[in-house]
Amino acid sequence: MKKRNSGIILSYANTFLNMVAGLFLSAFLLRVLGDAEYGLYQTMSSFANYLVLLEFGTGAVMTRNLSLCRSKNCSDHEINKNVSTIWSVTIALALIMIIACTVFYISIDKIYSQSLTPLEIVAGKKIFFFITLYIIVSFLSQTLGGIMLAFEKYSFTPALAIFRQITRIVFIIIFVLKNKTGLVIAITDFSIGLILLIYSFIYCKKSFNVKFNIKFFDSDIFKMSLPMSMALFIQSLSNQANNNVAKFIIGIQMNPETVALFSVSMYIFQIFNSIGTIPISLYAPQVAKDISKGLEGKELLKTLIQPCRLISVIAGTLLFGFIAVGKQFITFVYGNSYVSAWSIAIILTVPAVISLTNGVMINILNMKNLMRIRTVSMITTTVSNILLTIVLIGKLGVFGAAISTAVCTMIFQVSLLNVYYSKRLDMNIAYLFKKAYKGILPYQILGSVIGYISSSLITNTLISFICGGFIYVLVFAIGFLRFGMNEIERNQLKNLFSKIKHR
Repeated sequence: MKKRNSGIILSYANTFLNMVAGLFLSAFLLRVLGDAEYGLYQTMSSFANYLVLLEFGTGAVMTRNLSLCRSKNCSDHEINKNVSTIWSVTIALALIMIIACTVFYISIDKIYSQSLTPLEIVAGKKIFFFITLYIIVSFLSQTLGGIMLAFEKYSFTPALAIFRQITRIVFIIIFVLKNKTGLVIAITDFSIGLILLIYSFIYCKKSFNVKFNIKFFDSDIFKMSLPMSMALFIQSLSNQANNNVAKFIIGIQMNPETVALFSVSMYIFQIFNSIGTIPISLYAPQVAKDISKGLEGKELLKTLIQPCRLISVIAGTLLFGFIAVGKQFITFVYGNSYVSAWSIAIILTVPAVISLTNGVMINILNMKNLMRIRTVSMITTTVSNILLTIVLIGKLGVFGAAISTAVCTMIFQVSLLNVYYSKRLDMNIAYLFKKAYKGILPYQILGSVIGYISSSLITNTLISFICGGFIYVLVFAIGFLRFGMNEIERNQLKNLFSKIKHR
């Protein structure tokens, strides 16, 4: 429990650092490199990122397989068979990535012949080469991260990510100031990534005594893992489509300014998603243990209440805080012309937060090899979203795109999945939501209303944001800490204060 909590805290620290670093570095690089050079780097980066679709979720598969092995007290030989099988698949996929990279590399001249000069194409190909190497290195590291998570080293991967981010910022600033080219960024990312990959590989071998040997490859393990890998691949495609289809359709039917407006809303929506999903994967080893103990139905449901409450506190607090002072935040960061992004982002985020609340259920689907239903729900969401977006954009403009995504998410990723959980897994999902929101949601709503009204009375944008945000946090904190916490949460808080006091 303590190790997992540390992992969650470090994961959020890494997410926050990524956000700050992204804003800082993008501004710095634009100023130092200029629009053309930085734009060239971003062009090659977006082109190379299509390789990410070939990952097939090997990290998640590794975590699932090893968590189940460890919960069943499997022999070292059985663990090594699982490690070697998934690692062999990872290497094979990396080779496919290299082939795809070669095809992409050769195609750059033709694809960008009209938009880039001959010199920019030469420079772009060099950038592309190192970016793809970095993507492949990151892919291999992700699979090793699956091993660490399965062995319940919750803090190792986020700590390494924080180290990487800080090191990256320092070296990029130093090198870019000396050599003002996008190639420097790509080489820096690859070099740091390669060093951390080697370190992670050695750490796994030494700490867990696992073997990476093709002779341990097991076809049965491969066949067992294939459905989950395919499901994760299809889900990745669906996510990519859901994140980009609306911008594509808006770009055709409306104008670039509207695309920019919707992109701001999508960026905020994606931040909520990334923050809300962090606890989900960290509970995978615990779910594996509970399932191996034979817990089913109501008994298994009880073990999910605390993770769901944690997600409800984190994701819900951010959502209602954004409802309270999101207008001021967007105005301050992006300007008055983007204030409509506030309501669009809320429309997109509300169903996503509801879906995330019991997102830990995904671990049960993984462990029981029942990922097909989630895959079906995501494909259905994507197809329905495309069709409904085309219809609603014509009638409601950019808000039609947001409403379409929200409606399809509620129908297929909330309602459909929860009906499945109730019927197929014999779980009272209504009871789980009731427990997840009890003592949390009422005070989030109350704080949001008071914070919104208070901030609306102040004309200065920054002061309005600070005061409204402070009031929201204060109202929610008092309500939750005084009346909302359950016994487990009170004990955890007492233990925390006790440790601080003794120090």
